[in-house]
Amino acid sequence: MTTGDDLDLDVCFATRVNLLLTGPDDLTDAFVKALRPPLQGPVVILRGGEPFALPSAPVGTLFLADVGALTCEEQRRLYEWLDENSSGTQVISLSAASLLPMVAAGSFLEGLYYRLNTIYIEITARHLASVLLRIPAQRSG
Repeated sequence: MTTGDDLDLDVCFATRVNLLLTGPDDLTDAFVKALRPPLQGPVVILRGGEPFALPSAPVGTLFLADVGALTCEEQRRLYEWLDENSSGTQVISLSAASLLPMVAAGSFLEGLYYRLNTIYIEITARHLASVLLRIPAQRSG
């Protein structure tokens, strides 16, 4: 697990690794809003409570809001989509709580968890402030 204090945003943007962010909704939303400008497009956002419609082709960045709320069928479809379309697509997943207990309970696909969890970041108010202070310097560098 990493935190905002030791996160190297240059690595995240250059290598386009998948990120799994956990924390309160307001903090993860602020973190994502700060990250959006340097991300490669097109950017597709899938939010809970909306129809789960995966893109028909690879995209630059796929945001998954409240990934822990995906049904088993949606998890399976996402896992298959990633197998077919992951080349060049960075996936940023948001969850209010850790998904690992859901994996242990069998309510979240283990393979999908590890696909989404390339870098796991627990967002706290202190870490968010630290990251937000560094983003402008890292973007211009």
